[in-house]
Amino acid sequence: MHPGKVQTVSRSKRGVLDVIFVVLLVSAVHSYNIDAEHPLVFRGPEGAFFGFSVLQHHYDNSRWVLVGAPKANSTYSTSVRTPGAVYKCRIHSNPDRRCTEMDLGRGNKREACGKTCQEDRDDEWMGISLARQDKPNGRVLACAHRWKNVFYESEHIMPHGYCSVIPPTLQGSTRSLIPCYEDYKKTYGEEHGSCQAGIAGVFTEELLVMGAPGSYYWTGTVKALNLTSDSYYSISKGAASSERYSYLGYAVTAGHFSSATATDVVAGAPRDGNQGKVYIFKIEGLSLVKIFQASGKMMGSYFGSSLCAVDLNQDGLSDLLVGAPMHSEVRDEGQVAVYLNRGNGYMEETGVLTGDRAYNGHFGECISMLGDIDDDGYEDVAVGAPKQDDYTGVVYIYHGDKNGIVSTYSMKLTGRSIHPSLRMFGQAISGGVDMDQNGYPDVTVGAFMSDSVVLLRSRPVITVDVSILLPPSINITAPSCHDGPQHLNCLNVTLCLSFRGLQVPGHIELLYNLTADVEKRRRSQPTRVLFALNGELIGAVSEKIHLSIKQPVCQPYVAYVKKEVKDVFSPIVFEAAYSLGQHLLGGSERELPPLTPVLRWKKGHRIAQTNMVSTLPTRTATYITVPTIFNK
Repeated sequence: MHPGKVQTVSRSKRGVLDVIFVVLLVSAVHSYNIDAEHPLVFRGPEGAFFGFSVLQHHYDNSRWVLVGAPKANSTYSTSVRTPGAVYKCRIHSNPDRRCTEMDLGRGNKREACGKTCQEDRDDEWMGISLARQDKPNGRVLACAHRWKNVFYESEHIMPHGYCSVIPPTLQGSTRSLIPCYEDYKKTYGEEHGSCQAGIAGVFTEELLVMGAPGSYYWTGTVKALNLTSDSYYSISKGAASSERYSYLGYAVTAGHFSSATATDVVAGAPRDGNQGKVYIFKIEGLSLVKIFQASGKMMGSYFGSSLCAVDLNQDGLSDLLVGAPMHSEVRDEGQVAVYLNRGNGYMEETGVLTGDRAYNGHFGECISMLGDIDDDGYEDVAVGAPKQDDYTGVVYIYHGDKNGIVSTYSMKLTGRSIHPSLRMFGQAISGGVDMDQNGYPDVTVGAFMSDSVVLLRSRPVITVDVSILLPPSINITAPSCHDGPQHLNCLNVTLCLSFRGLQVPGHIELLYNLTADVEKRRRSQPTRVLFALNGELIGAVSEKIHLSIKQPVCQPYVAYVKKEVKDVFSPIVFEAAYSLGQHLLGGSERELPPLTPVLRWKKGHRIAQTNMVSTLPTRTATYITVPTIFNK
């Protein structure tokens, strides 16, 4: 018979004790494979809001954490009052991890920016948002939504907003963008004079999207620039609400919603209809045409103030997470709505994420795609609750899977446990880049009220494949083993183990416990089966084994059934629990010291695989023949 094959057999005698189910277990903790014990903490100028935005960036073999500090003074623009700045923090093993301000090439001069444009950079909030082009060696977008045009003097100060497109090298000339500026337009509210472009931004391979929530008396809009044709797309008439103070563009993202090859734009309007809305737009010509909209379910929840486009189930289409950080049962616990893409832009709401439902936690203030941090083939996401734990902040990590997303978080990263000084940890999150080059994307978190940014690295994940091989059944009326003068019933039990994983050690030491009749032991009842080992009969075997990657090792054991067993109907359970022993780390040539690997576990649960059949005293019963259970 093949392992795991189901077979129906005849029960000729009632004295048959069925061996019918196997459990494999490992323990799991809420840190899983994000290493919170060795954080890399970067500090910025006091009071600069250093960490209000964060961005992981790589160019060739260099890795950087980019940090927005929108209330900082600039060493390159000393005559400008607190314009804000963008810092770059090189990832290396030097314990003195200083960050340096990036030169965006703007200097001290207040330059003319058009025929009827004169810039005012005081308090412009450079670094309010950061985005990276989603391709190798991509460019970077940095914005200052409070940049002002003062050509018409104080009567018509217009906060258009300003963005810089930065080369992937983080050096050299930048491209300036003022997407709301038009020559000879001095109207303030009714058009784009107050648009504040760049409060949110996203950067695809050829599309640059900036939210402009202040346009049209704060109805808001989206400024989407095609970098290839150098042309802007506009939202088609009637595609979105025209209600004032909706703040459309407060959050933006982009993804493959209408098809796997098209790039579509998403924008949130957290004050639309007082409950908030989110829109998905498809590009047709030079227009953004609405293909989907959804509304929040609670007044004042700020639904749509954070967005994340991510392919959770790996079907080639983007799914959508929408934050409502002020959703309240008591006060501002927050939640995140999950919309799965069913094709052609049809989005089905499949549930909500809620974290711990912490009082005033603002769960969903930030949502970020992380990449596949645990090497299971599915994208993972992080959700920030920056006001939880009295403004210290918490980040929750959820995993994608074939059904969309696991609704229980696998990791809870608290600012308090990482460093007691952190404040608003989780206001900004960035992922998707392997910062220490160990094969796994890492997570960077901003805590702007303490002017700090934390890089948390992902540990390699070892997948252990385990199988317990058993006979289909045993008959206690026909003993087949001998122990001195006694005739005992016995069975052969074989435990097979192997391991695999991305950039994991080539050799590991695995500790395991193989326990017989574990359910009886848990209930403090007499066990019916014992192992024979070194001349003794024992209920559990504890051993260690050395394994080479992808090379299975099998250990045979003999288990004896006690004489005069009364319970012949309930199953005998064999359990294999295991943990990592010593192993070789490797990777000493990397700039950062390597991290120890962890064992894979089923997301949100303990690993528990079972096979079970009925043991009712009927003439026939179903058995599992030589069951093999794999931990995957």
